[in-house]
Amino acid sequence: MTVACDHSGAQNGESRYLREAGQLRLVLVCDACGAECAELQRVGYRPEARCVDGHLAELTARELGLSEPTISRVRLATLLCDVGRDQIPREILNKQGPLNDQEWAQIRGQPELGAALLSDVSFDDIREWIRCHHERPDGRGYPRGLVGDQIPLEARIVAVIDAYTAMTSERPYRTARDHEDACSELRRCAGSQFDGAVVQAFLSVTARRDQRRALATA
Repeated sequence: MTVACDHSGAQNGESRYLREAGQLRLVLVCDACGAECAELQRVGYRPEARCVDGHLAELTARELGLSEPTISRVRLATLLCDVGRDQIPREILNKQGPLNDQEWAQIRGQPELGAALLSDVSFDDIREWIRCHHERPDGRGYPRGLVGDQIPLEARIVAVIDAYTAMTSERPYRTARDHEDACSELRRCAGSQFDGAVVQAFLSVTARRDQRRALATA
């Protein structure tokens, strides 16, 4: 006899993307059976403009020895990290010339805006990682100027994946970099803009991925 789940146990926050509507639904899901229990909110979101690779976040987090539940949360954080970006005017995001002080203030407010959109308690961990994913180990990041280990490791992972995605994506003001060029930039900025151990983990997993692809096509 099968007993129906009453959804009274632990629940977790997840996202559901409505492609045609260009909306991200933030929902509570029952850990026991996987059923959606409640919708928390909807925000405008079009990730097809930037195909963030959640799988690379997952592989990098696993390379660094994080637990499987945390790896799953890091993957979700990576997919959600730009949720605040879609609230910034397109004319600022796509501007080809230098940004003025007011425009930079809006860009630098993106992490706080993204964190604020994830207001439910089930996103407490992810909210903090998104708030911190533009911080830098050298203290020159934003919004709080955190240094080194003051930045959560999960946020440092999101930062590397987000930066790689940005570099390999087309922009109105520049062409996309290829994989090798983007990796070279990550190496150059390791220890200053990006966490060195995270960069090394990312490079290791992408190198193994590329080897597997080469063998498969040989």
